[in-house]
Amino acid sequence: LTDLSWHSKGEYVVTVCDTKRASAQVTIHHISKRLSQQPIAFKKDTRVQKVLFHPTKPVLFVATKKNVNVYHLIKQVKMRQLKSGARWISSMALHPKGDNIVLGTYDRRVAWIDLDMSDRPWKTFKYHHRAVRSVSFHRRFPLMATAADDGVVHVFHARVFDDFAK
Repeated sequence: LTDLSWHSKGEYVVTVCDTKRASAQVTIHHISKRLSQQPIAFKKDTRVQKVLFHPTKPVLFVATKKNVNVYHLIKQVKMRQLKSGARWISSMALHPKGDNIVLGTYDRRVAWIDLDMSDRPWKTFKYHHRAVRSVSFHRRFPLMATAADDGVVHVFHARVFDDFAK
């Protein structure tokens, strides 16, 4: 098991397994029904890095080495692909509203993608000297944190506006 993520309501958990069977990498578990399913089939050369549920919609974010694929869970189709611009994605965090995603990379960058504007980063941070291992949004306050192998944690004011003009 390489990654695990809970749904915001606590009824589902998604896991990533490092397995030779590419189709069996991502499994969604329904806790109360004790059922598991593998809704997404992957190619053999695809390696899943991280997974996240959208906080309000039936959407799953699946980070591979260079991109983030966005899947609609009810229709079981890929909705879009987010281009990170990085060589290797190490971590991923979704804003509590679900409209922004931050990607940490092994090439010392943090890419911020506004899902309403584009499939590419609108801002890239280069504050770390080593690989970024973790990124996270605060649940209530407009804060974002990044942690890297250089032993430094950066905390940013990361207010997300509903109005594009701001």
